[in-house]
Amino acid sequence: MAKLLRDFVHTMIDQWGEDNPFYGDSNQGQLVEQWTHLDGLEIFYSYVRNSKWVTITVMPTETGIYPEKQSVYRWKGYINEYIAETAVWWAFELLTEQEAKKFLIQNKPAVKFQFIRLGHPYELIVKYDGYNWVIVEE
Repeated sequence: MAKLLRDFVHTMIDQWGEDNPFYGDSNQGQLVEQWTHLDGLEIFYSYVRNSKWVTITVMPTETGIYPEKQSVYRWKGYINEYIAETAVWWAFELLTEQEAKKFLIQNKPAVKFQFIRLGHPYELIVKYDGYNWVIVEE
């Protein structure tokens, strides 16, 4: 049976503590829209500390639909089901709840999260299985 993203998030909260900067239930956060020339320093310094943001990549769907907009985002907030679905809304330019639900069920999109914690790179790929966000890779 597939592991649910919401269960994985709670496991990581327990393992890393409530104050971890990457996994949580809160929907609060900030999309970092402007890339600057200092972003290369973020990559360099992240090898000795935590990333300032989570890099989110929305991948082509199981049915072969590619995102209409930029599909790589930087997010200052928690990884959870909310941000997985929100990234799909951004990438495929979904406008309504009804349109989004239909898109998720029919196309089963996948989202990749990447960040660095204590100098170690982490990657998590999740996919909508028609009912829930599930872990594809840890």
